[in-house]
Amino acid sequence: HVGHRALLESVVQRASESRLTPALLTFFPHPVEVLRPDVPFHRLTTASEKLSLLEKLGIELVLVAPFDARLSAMQPAEFFETFIVKGMSARAVHVGFNFHFGKGRAGDTAAMEVLCKNWGVSLQVQAPVEVGGVRCSSSAVREALTRGDLEHASQLLGRPYSVTGQVVKGEGRGRKIGFPTANLRLPAEKLLPKTGVYLTRATWQRQEFKAVANLGLRPTFQTPQTLAPVLEVHFLDFNASLYDEFVEIEFLQRIRNEEKFESVDALKKQIAKDVAWARDYQLS
Repeated sequence: HVGHRALLESVVQRASESRLTPALLTFFPHPVEVLRPDVPFHRLTTASEKLSLLEKLGIELVLVAPFDARLSAMQPAEFFETFIVKGMSARAVHVGFNFHFGKGRAGDTAAMEVLCKNWGVSLQVQAPVEVGGVRCSSSAVREALTRGDLEHASQLLGRPYSVTGQVVKGEGRGRKIGFPTANLRLPAEKLLPKTGVYLTRATWQRQEFKAVANLGLRPTFQTPQTLAPVLEVHFLDFNASLYDEFVEIEFLQRIRNEEKFESVDALKKQIAKDVAWARDYQLS
């Protein structure tokens, strides 16, 4: 999100000024998945998406520490010496205002300041970033996506929310009713927006296409209680086989809720209206 972006931009700028390498330390799996395995957890970015975003921002080195019971038990001083001093040979450290580290989140920015001073490392703490009066955070992004507020989610992220999935064979219903769709197999760990019909931008092999996507349970055809959400994407001006290809879908505008229609003809009429609306919409 834009808070992370501000922090990373300061890292890249400092590295350039000091002739150092802009680097980032992260963990995998996410600490929540290890410390609270009973709590369902979905990511805003997959590992590959995160690496791509970091590269675009100018981060040249990403160190991934395996988060496990041993790491979670490290005291702040041990963590600092192991990863910051020995692991990264850091000359400067940039952290967010609410950064915590070490066992039980015992270390905070004050503890980091003391450790940096003891080891001769400079420290910069990124102040909170607000968007529309809301403090930018991953939780705020999740809440916006869950309620279908794409505009606010995009503002917090500084970009449209996106998912990347592999096109798989569906049941062919879209083609039969005149609106062929690409059915995407999505990463299980990825957070999905609220179900509904969306205006999207699809990217395949560096080509961009306007598209209408239905994210949901297809209630007109199936019993929703037995299904997980499915993403079906209708390209407005492209009709070729994409089976097994990977496509990125950016969610731009939420058109409407997913509905159960009384007949297939009623569904076709509504899809035609959705497509007409999408054609008229001017992408920025």
